[in-house]
Amino acid sequence: MIEKHEKLERKMKWMLLSTLIPMTVLLIVLLAFFWHYTNMYNELSNNLAVSSEYNANYKNSNSDMSFKDEVDMDIYYVSIGRKGKDGLPVDQVNKAIATVEELKKTSYKKESLSSLKNLSAYLENLKKRMTQLVEIKNYNDRQEFMTNNTEILTTLFEKEMQNYIYQEATQLVEVESRIAERVRLTLLCMCGVIIITIIVLLRRSFRFTYSITKPVSEILYNIKKVGKGEYRQVTAVSADSMEIQELDEGTRKMAGKIQGLMENVKKEQEAQRLTELQLIQAQVNPHFLYNTLDTIVWLVEGGMEQDAVDMITSLSVFFRTSLSQGNDIITLAEEERHTLSYLEIQQSRYRDILEFEIRIPKGLEDVLIPKLTLQPLAENALYHGIKNKRGKGKILIEGFDLGDDMMLRVLDNGQGMTPERLHEVQEAIRTGKRAGFGLAAVSERIALYYGSGYGLKVSSSEGEGTQIDVYLAKHIKH
Repeated sequence: MIEKHEKLERKMKWMLLSTLIPMTVLLIVLLAFFWHYTNMYNELSNNLAVSSEYNANYKNSNSDMSFKDEVDMDIYYVSIGRKGKDGLPVDQVNKAIATVEELKKTSYKKESLSSLKNLSAYLENLKKRMTQLVEIKNYNDRQEFMTNNTEILTTLFEKEMQNYIYQEATQLVEVESRIAERVRLTLLCMCGVIIITIIVLLRRSFRFTYSITKPVSEILYNIKKVGKGEYRQVTAVSADSMEIQELDEGTRKMAGKIQGLMENVKKEQEAQRLTELQLIQAQVNPHFLYNTLDTIVWLVEGGMEQDAVDMITSLSVFFRTSLSQGNDIITLAEEERHTLSYLEIQQSRYRDILEFEIRIPKGLEDVLIPKLTLQPLAENALYHGIKNKRGKGKILIEGFDLGDDMMLRVLDNGQGMTPERLHEVQEAIRTGKRAGFGLAAVSERIALYYGSGYGLKVSSSEGEGTQIDVYLAKHIKH
Protein backbone atom coordinates (compact mmCIF):
# COMPACT_ATOMS: atom_id res chain seq x y z
CA MET A 1 0.00 0.00 0.00
CA ILE A 2 2.83 2.41 0.88
CA GLU A 3 4.47 1.72 -2.47
CA LYS A 4 1.25 2.65 -4.27
CA HIS A 5 1.01 5.81 -2.26
CA GLU A 6 4.52 6.86 -3.26
CA LYS A 7 3.83 6.02 -6.88
CA LEU A 8 0.70 8.15 -6.88
CA GLU A 9 2.61 11.06 -5.40
CA ARG A 10 5.40 10.73 -7.98
CA LYS A 11 2.90 10.65 -10.82
CA MET A 12 1.20 13.80 -9.61
CA LYS A 13 4.54 15.64 -9.27
CA TRP A 14 5.75 14.46 -12.66
CA MET A 15 2.53 15.52 -14.40
CA LEU A 16 2.81 18.93 -12.79
CA LEU A 17 6.50 19.38 -13.63
CA SER A 18 6.13 18.14 -17.19
CA THR A 19 3.67 20.98 -17.72
CA LEU A 20 5.42 23.71 -15.79
CA ILE A 21 9.02 23.18 -16.96
CA PRO A 22 8.47 23.79 -20.71
CA MET A 23 6.18 26.71 -20.00
CA THR A 24 8.65 28.19 -17.52
CA VAL A 25 11.56 27.89 -19.98
CA LEU A 26 9.50 29.55 -22.69
CA LEU A 27 8.49 32.30 -20.31
CA ILE A 28 12.08 32.97 -19.26
CA VAL A 29 13.25 33.10 -22.90
CA LEU A 30 10.40 35.40 -23.79
CA LEU A 31 11.11 37.72 -20.87
CA ALA A 32 14.86 37.83 -21.70
CA PHE A 33 14.06 38.58 -25.31
CA PHE A 34 11.66 41.37 -24.48
CA TRP A 35 14.05 42.76 -21.87
CA HIS A 36 16.81 43.07 -24.46
CA TYR A 37 14.70 44.60 -27.19
CA THR A 38 12.79 46.83 -24.80
CA ASN A 39 16.05 48.35 -23.56
CA MET A 40 17.19 48.86 -27.13
CA TYR A 41 13.87 50.37 -28.06
CA ASN A 42 13.94 52.73 -25.06
CA GLU A 43 17.50 53.83 -25.88
CA LEU A 44 16.60 54.54 -29.49
CA SER A 45 13.49 56.45 -28.43
CA ASN A 46 15.55 58.49 -25.98
CA ASN A 47 18.20 59.20 -28.64
CA LEU A 48 15.53 60.47 -31.00
CA ALA A 49 13.96 62.61 -28.29
CA VAL A 50 17.31 64.18 -27.28
CA SER A 51 18.60 64.71 -30.81
CA SER A 52 15.30 66.23 -31.93
CA GLU A 53 16.11 69.28 -29.79
CA TYR A 54 18.79 70.17 -32.32
CA ASN A 55 16.60 69.62 -35.36
CA ALA A 56 15.74 72.58 -37.57
CA ASN A 57 11.99 71.97 -37.08
CA TYR A 58 12.23 71.66 -33.32
CA LYS A 59 11.23 74.62 -31.12
CA ASN A 60 12.20 74.32 -27.48
CA SER A 61 10.10 75.60 -24.59
CA ASN A 62 12.26 78.69 -23.96
CA SER A 63 12.51 80.00 -27.52
CA ASP A 64 10.75 79.87 -30.86
CA MET A 65 14.10 79.32 -32.64
CA SER A 66 16.09 76.16 -33.32
CA PHE A 67 19.61 75.48 -32.04
CA LYS A 68 21.18 76.78 -35.29
CA ASP A 69 19.06 79.94 -35.26
CA GLU A 70 19.94 80.74 -31.67
CA VAL A 71 23.66 80.16 -32.13
CA ASP A 72 23.79 82.12 -35.40
CA MET A 73 21.87 84.99 -33.85
CA ASP A 74 24.15 85.21 -30.80
CA ILE A 75 27.27 85.12 -32.99
CA TYR A 76 25.76 87.78 -35.24
CA TYR A 77 25.11 90.09 -32.29
CA VAL A 78 28.73 89.66 -31.20
CA SER A 79 30.03 90.32 -34.73
CA ILE A 80 28.15 93.64 -35.05
CA GLY A 81 29.26 94.72 -31.59
CA ARG A 82 25.82 94.60 -29.95
CA LYS A 83 27.15 92.05 -27.47
CA GLY A 84 30.62 91.56 -26.17
CA LYS A 85 32.65 88.40 -26.02
CA ASP A 86 30.47 87.18 -23.16
CA GLY A 87 27.54 87.05 -25.57
CA LEU A 88 28.97 84.08 -27.50
CA PRO A 89 26.80 80.97 -27.24
CA VAL A 90 29.54 78.92 -25.57
CA ASP A 91 27.13 77.31 -23.08
CA GLN A 92 24.78 76.15 -25.84
CA VAL A 93 27.68 74.63 -27.79
CA ASN A 94 29.12 72.93 -24.69
CA LYS A 95 25.72 71.54 -23.88
CA ALA A 96 25.45 70.22 -27.44
CA ILE A 97 28.89 68.60 -27.13
CA ALA A 98 27.86 66.91 -23.87
CA THR A 99 24.64 65.70 -25.51
CA VAL A 100 26.57 64.21 -28.42
CA GLU A 101 28.90 62.39 -26.01
CA GLU A 102 25.89 60.91 -24.17
CA LEU A 103 24.35 59.80 -27.47
CA LYS A 104 27.55 57.92 -28.30
CA LYS A 105 26.98 55.70 -25.23
CA THR A 106 23.55 54.52 -26.43
CA SER A 107 24.12 54.45 -30.20
CA TYR A 108 25.21 51.21 -31.84
CA LYS A 109 24.63 51.63 -35.56
CA LYS A 110 27.78 52.36 -37.58
CA GLU A 111 26.21 55.22 -39.53
CA SER A 112 24.88 56.79 -36.34
CA LEU A 113 28.30 56.67 -34.65
CA SER A 114 29.86 58.23 -37.74
CA SER A 115 27.33 61.07 -37.64
CA LEU A 116 28.04 61.64 -33.94
CA LYS A 117 31.77 61.75 -34.66
CA ASN A 118 31.17 64.42 -37.32
CA LEU A 119 28.89 66.34 -34.96
CA SER A 120 31.61 66.42 -32.30
CA ALA A 121 34.10 67.71 -34.85
CA TYR A 122 31.72 70.43 -36.08
CA LEU A 123 31.01 71.63 -32.53
CA GLU A 124 34.67 71.69 -31.51
CA ASN A 125 35.53 73.59 -34.69
CA LEU A 126 32.62 75.96 -34.01
CA LYS A 127 34.03 76.81 -30.58
CA LYS A 128 37.41 77.64 -32.15
CA ARG A 129 35.83 79.75 -34.87
CA MET A 130 33.80 81.70 -32.31
CA THR A 131 37.00 82.52 -30.42
CA GLN A 132 38.72 83.59 -33.62
CA LEU A 133 35.75 85.75 -34.57
CA VAL A 134 36.02 88.07 -31.57
CA GLU A 135 39.73 88.58 -32.27
CA ILE A 136 39.02 90.10 -35.71
CA LYS A 137 38.91 93.90 -35.40
CA ASN A 138 37.56 94.89 -38.79
CA TYR A 139 33.74 94.78 -39.06
CA ASN A 140 33.63 93.59 -42.68
CA ASP A 141 36.19 90.91 -42.01
CA ARG A 142 34.12 89.68 -39.07
CA GLN A 143 31.01 89.49 -41.23
CA GLU A 144 32.80 87.58 -43.94
CA PHE A 145 34.43 85.24 -41.38
CA MET A 146 31.07 84.58 -39.77
CA THR A 147 29.45 83.79 -43.12
CA ASN A 148 32.24 81.49 -44.31
CA ASN A 149 32.88 79.71 -41.00
CA THR A 150 30.37 79.74 -38.13
CA GLU A 151 27.24 79.77 -40.26
CA ILE A 152 28.59 76.99 -42.45
CA LEU A 153 29.48 74.93 -39.34
CA THR A 154 26.01 75.37 -37.78
CA THR A 155 24.46 74.42 -41.09
CA LEU A 156 26.65 71.32 -41.32
CA PHE A 157 25.78 70.47 -37.68
CA GLU A 158 22.09 70.73 -38.35
CA LYS A 159 22.22 68.58 -41.49
CA GLU A 160 24.40 65.98 -39.77
CA MET A 161 21.99 65.89 -36.85
CA GLN A 162 19.13 65.30 -39.26
CA ASN A 163 21.13 62.45 -40.77
CA TYR A 164 21.69 60.99 -37.28
CA ILE A 165 17.97 61.24 -36.53
CA TYR A 166 17.21 59.48 -39.78
CA GLN A 167 19.63 56.65 -38.99
CA GLU A 168 18.21 56.19 -35.48
CA ALA A 169 14.63 56.29 -36.74
CA THR A 170 15.51 53.65 -39.35
CA GLN A 171 17.03 51.44 -36.65
CA LEU A 172 13.98 51.98 -34.44
CA VAL A 173 11.75 50.70 -37.23
CA GLU A 174 14.04 47.70 -37.63
CA VAL A 175 13.84 46.97 -33.89
CA GLU A 176 10.06 47.18 -33.97
CA SER A 177 10.03 44.76 -36.90
CA ARG A 178 12.34 42.36 -35.05
CA ILE A 179 10.18 42.51 -31.96
CA ALA A 180 7.05 41.72 -33.96
CA GLU A 181 8.85 38.87 -35.75
CA ARG A 182 10.18 37.41 -32.50
CA VAL A 183 6.77 37.69 -30.88
CA ARG A 184 5.18 35.74 -33.72
CA LEU A 185 7.92 33.13 -33.58
CA THR A 186 7.64 32.83 -29.81
CA LEU A 187 3.89 32.48 -29.95
CA LEU A 188 4.17 29.76 -32.60
CA CYS A 189 6.75 27.90 -30.51
CA MET A 190 4.63 28.26 -27.40
CA CYS A 191 1.54 26.97 -29.18
CA GLY A 192 3.53 24.00 -30.46
CA VAL A 193 4.90 23.20 -27.02
CA ILE A 194 1.46 23.57 -25.46
CA ILE A 195 -0.12 21.26 -28.01
CA ILE A 196 2.57 18.61 -27.53
CA THR A 197 2.33 18.97 -23.74
CA ILE A 198 -1.44 18.62 -23.82
CA ILE A 199 -1.28 15.49 -25.96
CA VAL A 200 1.24 13.89 -23.61
CA LEU A 201 -0.67 14.93 -20.52
CA LEU A 202 -3.98 13.69 -21.88
CA ARG A 203 -2.63 10.21 -22.39
CA ARG A 204 -1.12 10.13 -18.92
CA SER A 205 -3.94 11.82 -17.12
CA PHE A 206 -6.91 9.87 -18.47
CA ARG A 207 -5.99 6.68 -16.65
CA PHE A 208 -4.74 8.55 -13.63
CA THR A 209 -7.84 10.76 -13.27
CA TYR A 210 -10.19 7.85 -13.86
CA SER A 211 -8.49 5.89 -11.08
CA ILE A 212 -9.14 8.87 -8.80
CA THR A 213 -12.54 10.18 -9.91
CA LYS A 214 -14.33 6.84 -10.07
CA PRO A 215 -13.77 5.85 -6.42
CA VAL A 216 -14.20 9.46 -5.28
CA SER A 217 -17.59 9.57 -7.04
CA GLU A 218 -18.57 6.36 -5.29
CA ILE A 219 -17.48 7.80 -1.94
CA LEU A 220 -19.48 10.98 -2.70
CA TYR A 221 -22.51 8.82 -3.46
CA ASN A 222 -22.04 7.10 -0.10
CA ILE A 223 -21.80 10.50 1.63
CA LYS A 224 -25.08 11.55 0.01
CA LYS A 225 -26.63 8.38 1.40
CA VAL A 226 -25.33 9.35 4.84
CA GLY A 227 -26.87 12.79 4.36
CA LYS A 228 -30.22 11.15 3.68
CA GLY A 229 -29.89 8.97 6.75
CA GLU A 230 -29.27 5.73 4.81
CA TYR A 231 -26.39 4.65 7.04
CA ARG A 232 -26.80 0.92 6.50
CA GLN A 233 -26.56 1.21 2.70
CA VAL A 234 -22.98 2.55 2.65
CA THR A 235 -20.82 0.00 0.76
CA ALA A 236 -17.04 -0.39 0.48
CA VAL A 237 -15.27 1.29 -2.47
CA SER A 238 -12.47 -0.39 -4.41
CA ALA A 239 -9.41 1.84 -5.06
CA ASP A 240 -5.73 1.34 -5.91
CA SER A 241 -4.42 4.21 -3.76
CA MET A 242 -3.91 4.32 -0.05
CA GLU A 243 -5.41 7.81 0.35
CA ILE A 244 -8.74 6.91 -1.25
CA GLN A 245 -8.94 3.63 0.64
CA GLU A 246 -8.39 5.49 3.91
CA LEU A 247 -11.01 8.07 2.88
CA ASP A 248 -13.52 5.32 2.13
CA GLU A 249 -12.78 3.54 5.38
CA GLY A 250 -13.13 6.80 7.31
CA THR A 251 -16.42 7.56 5.56
CA ARG A 252 -17.87 4.19 6.50
CA LYS A 253 -16.68 4.54 10.09
CA MET A 254 -18.16 8.02 10.21
CA ALA A 255 -21.48 6.71 8.91
CA GLY A 256 -21.52 4.04 11.62
CA LYS A 257 -20.71 6.54 14.35
CA ILE A 258 -23.28 9.03 13.07
CA GLN A 259 -25.91 6.30 13.01
CA GLY A 260 -25.14 5.41 16.61
CA LEU A 261 -25.07 9.04 17.69
CA MET A 262 -28.34 9.81 15.92
CA GLU A 263 -30.04 6.86 17.60
CA ASN A 264 -28.68 7.94 20.98
CA VAL A 265 -29.69 11.56 20.42
CA LYS A 266 -33.15 10.51 19.32
CA LYS A 267 -33.58 8.39 22.41
CA GLU A 268 -32.26 11.15 24.65
CA GLN A 269 -34.50 13.75 23.02
CA GLU A 270 -37.54 11.55 23.39
CA ALA A 271 -36.67 10.86 27.02
CA GLN A 272 -35.96 14.53 27.67
CA ARG A 273 -39.17 15.63 25.99
CA LEU A 274 -41.16 13.06 27.91
CA THR A 275 -39.55 14.10 31.19
CA GLU A 276 -40.04 17.79 30.48
CA LEU A 277 -43.67 17.37 29.55
CA GLN A 278 -44.28 15.24 32.60
CA LEU A 279 -42.63 17.84 34.80
CA ILE A 280 -44.65 20.63 33.25
CA GLN A 281 -47.87 18.66 33.55
CA ALA A 282 -47.08 17.62 37.11
CA GLN A 283 -46.08 21.11 38.15
CA VAL A 284 -48.63 22.50 40.60
CA ASN A 285 -47.70 25.52 42.59
CA PRO A 286 -48.01 24.41 46.26
CA HIS A 287 -48.93 27.94 47.26
CA PHE A 288 -51.83 27.84 44.80
CA LEU A 289 -53.16 24.64 46.38
CA TYR A 290 -52.60 25.84 49.95
CA ASN A 291 -54.22 29.20 49.29
CA THR A 292 -57.16 27.57 47.52
CA LEU A 293 -57.79 25.20 50.42
CA ASP A 294 -57.45 28.08 52.90
CA THR A 295 -59.99 30.04 50.90
CA ILE A 296 -62.41 27.07 50.94
CA VAL A 297 -62.02 26.78 54.71
CA TRP A 298 -62.61 30.50 55.08
CA LEU A 299 -65.76 30.30 52.91
CA VAL A 300 -67.14 27.39 54.97
CA GLU A 301 -66.43 29.16 58.23
CA GLY A 302 -68.06 32.28 56.87
CA GLY A 303 -71.22 30.43 56.02
CA MET A 304 -70.74 30.72 52.28
CA GLU A 305 -71.17 27.05 51.59
CA GLN A 306 -72.28 27.50 47.94
CA ASP A 307 -69.18 29.54 47.13
CA ALA A 308 -67.07 26.87 48.79
CA VAL A 309 -68.83 24.18 46.73
CA ASP A 310 -68.23 26.16 43.51
CA MET A 311 -64.54 26.54 44.34
CA ILE A 312 -64.20 22.84 45.15
CA THR A 313 -65.93 22.03 41.87
CA SER A 314 -63.55 24.29 39.96
CA LEU A 315 -60.57 22.76 41.79
CA SER A 316 -61.82 19.28 40.86
CA VAL A 317 -62.16 20.27 37.20
CA PHE A 318 -58.70 21.83 37.33
CA PHE A 319 -57.02 18.66 38.58
CA ARG A 320 -59.10 16.35 36.38
CA THR A 321 -58.03 18.33 33.29
CA SER A 322 -54.43 18.39 34.48
CA LEU A 323 -54.42 14.61 34.59
CA SER A 324 -56.49 14.13 31.39
CA GLN A 325 -56.00 10.36 31.65
CA GLY A 326 -52.27 10.75 31.03
CA ASN A 327 -52.69 12.30 27.58
CA ASP A 328 -50.19 14.97 26.48
CA ILE A 329 -52.45 16.20 23.69
CA ILE A 330 -55.95 17.46 24.46
CA THR A 331 -58.61 19.45 22.61
CA LEU A 332 -58.67 23.21 22.78
CA ALA A 333 -62.05 22.93 24.56
CA GLU A 334 -60.45 20.86 27.36
CA GLU A 335 -57.58 23.35 27.64
CA GLU A 336 -60.18 26.12 27.79
CA ARG A 337 -62.02 24.33 30.70
CA HIS A 338 -58.73 23.82 32.49
CA THR A 339 -57.85 27.50 32.19
CA LEU A 340 -61.39 28.56 33.08
CA SER A 341 -61.36 26.48 36.30
CA TYR A 342 -58.01 28.03 37.23
CA LEU A 343 -59.28 31.57 36.67
CA GLU A 344 -62.55 30.87 38.57
CA ILE A 345 -60.55 29.68 41.57
CA GLN A 346 -58.29 32.74 41.40
CA GLN A 347 -61.27 35.06 40.95
CA SER A 348 -62.76 33.75 44.20
CA ARG A 349 -59.52 34.74 45.92
CA TYR A 350 -58.96 38.01 44.04
CA ARG A 351 -62.53 39.04 43.33
CA ASP A 352 -61.67 42.69 44.04
CA ILE A 353 -58.92 42.92 41.42
CA LEU A 354 -59.57 40.21 38.80
CA GLU A 355 -61.93 39.98 35.88
CA PHE A 356 -61.53 37.59 32.96
CA GLU A 357 -63.16 36.67 29.67
CA ILE A 358 -62.56 33.78 27.29
CA ARG A 359 -63.58 33.97 23.61
CA ILE A 360 -62.73 30.79 21.74
CA PRO A 361 -64.54 30.26 18.39
CA LYS A 362 -66.64 27.11 18.25
CA GLY A 363 -64.81 25.97 15.10
CA LEU A 364 -61.52 25.68 17.02
CA GLU A 365 -62.77 23.74 20.07
CA ASP A 366 -61.98 20.31 18.59
CA VAL A 367 -58.46 21.23 17.47
CA LEU A 368 -55.82 19.21 19.35
CA ILE A 369 -53.10 21.17 21.14
CA PRO A 370 -50.41 20.38 23.75
CA LYS A 371 -51.79 20.34 27.26
CA LEU A 372 -50.93 23.36 29.46
CA THR A 373 -50.67 25.87 26.63
CA LEU A 374 -53.12 28.53 27.89
CA GLN A 375 -53.19 28.02 31.67
CA PRO A 376 -49.50 28.97 32.27
CA LEU A 377 -50.04 32.14 30.23
CA ALA A 378 -53.13 33.06 32.28
CA GLU A 379 -51.16 32.41 35.47
CA ASN A 380 -48.35 34.64 34.17
CA ALA A 381 -50.85 37.41 33.36
CA LEU A 382 -52.30 37.23 36.88
CA TYR A 383 -49.13 37.09 38.96
CA HIS A 384 -46.93 39.38 36.86
CA GLY A 385 -49.53 41.76 35.54
CA ILE A 386 -52.81 42.08 37.43
CA LYS A 387 -51.49 41.62 41.01
CA ASN A 388 -48.89 44.37 40.50
CA LYS A 389 -51.47 46.86 39.32
CA ARG A 390 -53.48 49.20 41.49
CA GLY A 391 -57.18 48.67 41.09
CA LYS A 392 -59.05 46.08 39.11
CA GLY A 393 -57.55 44.32 36.10
CA LYS A 394 -58.82 42.09 33.35
CA ILE A 395 -57.48 39.04 31.50
CA LEU A 396 -58.85 38.41 28.01
CA ILE A 397 -58.25 35.10 26.20
CA GLU A 398 -59.17 34.94 22.50
CA GLY A 399 -58.82 32.51 19.61
CA PHE A 400 -58.37 33.35 15.91
CA ASP A 401 -58.77 31.07 12.90
CA LEU A 402 -55.89 31.61 10.39
CA GLY A 403 -56.77 28.96 7.84
CA ASP A 404 -54.34 26.08 8.27
CA ASP A 405 -53.05 27.79 11.42
CA MET A 406 -54.61 29.49 14.42
CA MET A 407 -53.61 32.00 17.06
CA LEU A 408 -54.46 32.14 20.76
CA ARG A 409 -54.06 35.48 22.52
CA VAL A 410 -53.76 36.19 26.25
CA LEU A 411 -54.12 39.89 26.95
CA ASP A 412 -54.04 41.71 30.29
CA ASN A 413 -54.16 45.35 31.28
CA GLY A 414 -51.83 44.89 34.24
CA GLN A 415 -48.47 46.40 35.17
CA GLY A 416 -46.72 45.46 31.92
CA MET A 417 -42.95 45.14 31.49
CA THR A 418 -40.07 47.55 31.28
CA PRO A 419 -38.24 47.55 27.90
CA GLU A 420 -35.30 45.78 29.55
CA ARG A 421 -37.47 43.03 31.05
CA LEU A 422 -39.38 42.61 27.77
CA HIS A 423 -36.08 42.19 25.93
CA GLU A 424 -34.95 39.51 28.41
CA VAL A 425 -38.22 37.58 27.97
CA GLN A 426 -38.06 37.82 24.16
CA GLU A 427 -34.44 36.66 24.13
CA ALA A 428 -35.31 33.71 26.41
CA ILE A 429 -38.06 32.70 23.98
CA ARG A 430 -35.81 33.17 20.95
CA THR A 431 -32.77 31.30 22.31
CA GLY A 432 -34.55 28.75 24.53
CA LYS A 433 -32.26 29.63 27.46
CA ARG A 434 -34.34 29.63 30.59
CA ALA A 435 -34.34 28.74 34.27
CA GLY A 436 -37.35 26.71 35.39
CA PHE A 437 -40.54 26.51 33.34
CA GLY A 438 -42.16 29.71 32.09
CA LEU A 439 -43.02 31.45 28.84
CA ALA A 440 -39.86 30.08 27.21
CA ALA A 441 -40.86 26.53 28.19
CA VAL A 442 -44.30 26.93 26.62
CA SER A 443 -42.77 28.33 23.41
CA GLU A 444 -40.19 25.54 23.31
CA ARG A 445 -42.87 22.86 23.69
CA ILE A 446 -44.89 24.39 20.86
CA ALA A 447 -41.83 24.46 18.58
CA LEU A 448 -41.14 20.86 19.53
CA TYR A 449 -44.61 19.78 18.41
CA TYR A 450 -45.15 22.12 15.43
CA GLY A 451 -41.65 22.98 14.16
CA SER A 452 -39.96 26.32 13.55
CA GLY A 453 -42.14 29.33 12.86
CA TYR A 454 -44.57 28.49 15.64
CA GLY A 455 -44.48 29.62 19.26
CA LEU A 456 -44.96 32.73 21.39
CA LYS A 457 -44.73 36.38 20.51
CA VAL A 458 -44.71 38.77 23.47
CA SER A 459 -45.34 42.51 23.42
CA SER A 460 -45.76 44.76 26.44
CA SER A 461 -45.83 48.39 27.55
CA GLU A 462 -44.98 49.39 31.09
CA GLY A 463 -48.10 50.53 32.94
CA GLU A 464 -50.43 49.45 30.10
CA GLY A 465 -50.34 45.65 30.00
CA THR A 466 -48.96 42.62 28.18
CA GLN A 467 -50.09 40.71 25.09
CA ILE A 468 -48.96 37.14 24.37
CA ASP A 469 -49.79 35.66 20.95
CA VAL A 470 -49.51 31.87 20.57
CA TYR A 471 -49.14 30.66 16.96
CA LEU A 472 -50.19 27.04 16.36
CA ALA A 473 -51.00 24.83 13.40
CA LYS A 474 -54.32 23.05 13.35
CA HIS A 475 -52.48 19.75 12.96
CA ILE A 476 -49.53 18.72 15.11
CA LYS A 477 -46.54 18.00 12.86
CA HIS A 478 -44.21 16.14 15.22
